[in-house]
Amino acid sequence: MLAQNTYSATAQHSPYLQANPSTTQEDFKASYDDLIDEHAAPYSAHAQHQTFAVGTPTHTHHRGTSIPLSSKNAYASNLSDDTHETTSSYPPILPSKEVDTRTLWQKILPESVACRFYVATVLIETTIDLAIEGELFLRVQDERDASGNQSANNQAAARMPVYLSVFALAHVFQFIMAVDAVYARNTLQFLCLAIFNALFLVYAIVQIKEIREATSNTTASASKIPIDVLTTIIPIVISIAEVAYIGLGWKIYHEFGWKVYKFLGADRRIKKMYADYQIYECLVKFDVFFWAGFSVQFIWLVLQDTDWEYYVTCAALPLSIVLLVEGHLAARHENKWMMATFMSGCVGAMIYFIYKLIKVLLYKDTSQFKLVWKSLTVFSVIAIALLFLTFIYSVIVLRNFGRGLKDALTRKAQGKAPVHRRAASTNLNRMSID
Repeated sequence: MLAQNTYSATAQHSPYLQANPSTTQEDFKASYDDLIDEHAAPYSAHAQHQTFAVGTPTHTHHRGTSIPLSSKNAYASNLSDDTHETTSSYPPILPSKEVDTRTLWQKILPESVACRFYVATVLIETTIDLAIEGELFLRVQDERDASGNQSANNQAAARMPVYLSVFALAHVFQFIMAVDAVYARNTLQFLCLAIFNALFLVYAIVQIKEIREATSNTTASASKIPIDVLTTIIPIVISIAEVAYIGLGWKIYHEFGWKVYKFLGADRRIKKMYADYQIYECLVKFDVFFWAGFSVQFIWLVLQDTDWEYYVTCAALPLSIVLLVEGHLAARHENKWMMATFMSGCVGAMIYFIYKLIKVLLYKDTSQFKLVWKSLTVFSVIAIALLFLTFIYSVIVLRNFGRGLKDALTRKAQGKAPVHRRAASTNLNRMSID
């Protein structure tokens, strides 16, 4: 009887349970009103049970709207902690690019004492050697003008200005490379500069005999310093600088190791690719000097302006510089077409230097190459070796394209450290594990 009464009351207040319900005002009530009317008094009152009527809530909810899910960054399972960088604040903040307020001098020379001592050492060595080389150049010119064609060493004296110019150019190149190594934090480049300076020492020792043979040991100059003293000072300065380069380079290696770690993170794969990239960059930069050094000597000491090869070599010199710049840009921006063009140019340049080397060795006893074949042979052999290594590492760098190194280098250039955190939910009204 109680169930029947309950059903009747329910049917009375719920027109949807009737066989043919008519459209009434009850159809437009909110859904929670039906529940209230249905369960407000389901049982009759007795001694052990009391029913309570649920009233309509008088307060309203003032909670704001949720952030739409469309603004949430998508997450891919193949991304790692080093590459998946997102914000984790509430609400998410758009990333802003940091403004570098450092001056140009502060960018070139960091606060590291070892770096500043290194650049100062290179600057002092370059200044002293260039001053001595300039004095020797003037004395060789005076000796050649005074002797005219009567001197047996006139031909050798005519070639000494070119050698001195190449030696001075090498010092300027070394200073630029030192500043670039400090600015780019290329630890491998410091090792290459130490080897390059050691080659300076060997060349300076060989140069002593050549200069003394080309000039007379007189003091007929404004400096009043004998030739023997000037030619001896250069190897001493280079030797002292070499010791300083090794010691400071070791200190800088440990300092830059930590700074590079902060930019690249602990991913060994990225660090290995970055090491290959640094080796490649060093090879390209040193290619510039040896290509230019060989071309300058070949143009001014061997070729004549009536020879067709003279104009070809003059045109190839600037084109080779452009090719090396293209190789740098191809590796930095990971452009496969530019890298393919650079590799083709390296093969062509290697064939060119091999041809020149064979020609120099075949005609070394002729008057055209008799006094210059040793220097040209050294430059051509070093250029061929560098080209071979450059081609190998260009293949290695090409295979590393698209593996995250470009993003790491961009992050380094912008001064941002890698972020090791996942994206947080942008919906503030729910809990989630992303």
